Amino acid sequence: MRAEARFTVRSLSAQCVPDKLARAGVPVLCVRMRQKNTVEVHIRAKDVKKTFAILRGSCYNIENLGYFGLARLGANAVRAAGLLFGAVLFLAAVLFCESRVLAVEVVGGGAYYAREVLSVLEEEGVGRFAPMPKDTGRLTARILRLRNVEFCSFKRRGGILTVEVQCAESEAPIAGMPLVSSVSGVISELIVLRGTACVSVGDAVEKGQLLVENYSMTGDKKTPVIVIAKAGIVREIDAVYALEGEAQAAAQAALDFGEFREIHISKTKGGWRVQGTAEVVCALNLT
Repeated sequence: MRAEARFTVRSLSAQCVPDKLARAGVPVLCVRMRQKNTVEVHIRAKDVKKTFAILRGSCYNIENLGYFGLARLGANAVRAAGLLFGAVLFLAAVLFCESRVLAVEVVGGGAYYAREVLSVLEEEGVGRFAPMPKDTGRLTARILRLRNVEFCSFKRRGGILTVEVQCAESEAPIAGMPLVSSVSGVISELIVLRGTACVSVGDAVEKGQLLVENYSMTGDKKTPVIVIAKAGIVREIDAVYALEGEAQAAAQAALDFGEFREIHISKTKGGWRVQGTAEVVCALNLT
């Protein structure tokens, strides 16, 4: 059982932290979404100093740093010998949990078969809190029957069962389209659940600029993916409408520019002048 640390990150671009750490060479062991703009990240305890150096100066609020695994046990032993009994019980509980399936991860080029793989596991009695499968032969045989699947393997780490699925390259699905900006403006929100972000909150972008690429990085290898992401872009409004009333001008501006953040309407010789800012949402497979 390795020494690990966990912490929470609060930011409009908190979802980008795992990718940023991975690109800097810090292995991310686990990521959990806590709230819309809050993620919990698990790393090795020895990478804590490097992680904070990487994130220093960024617009992230880092909270609730804590240790577990061997690091936590060691700290408890130093603080009080009386806690050793509790540490032994904790270790026993961890060992018990490690013998159970707490989560299933489907990785590899055939990860798009995740739903089918989970269905096979469930039918074979491998579900949450079930014992870790000792003989995976039958599971492997069933997964290899899926179209174009040519390789399947199982790995156990802690309570996580990882299923690697690879498909014939000639039959692999083509990645979806990248997310691009439909307008020029400033990024006000960026949520990336799948894909690689090219911009950050606060960046100025042009119409047609790439926001999220349709691949993910595994080490130095690019893996095509279907992008699941959305971005909010704030832009300036300044338009004149030759319409009968102020309400009609505001309605037309909303259709032309998006949801208003700030708006000011004044009467001019040419009609109604609408000024302010509006937010446009660009999204792929995420609402």
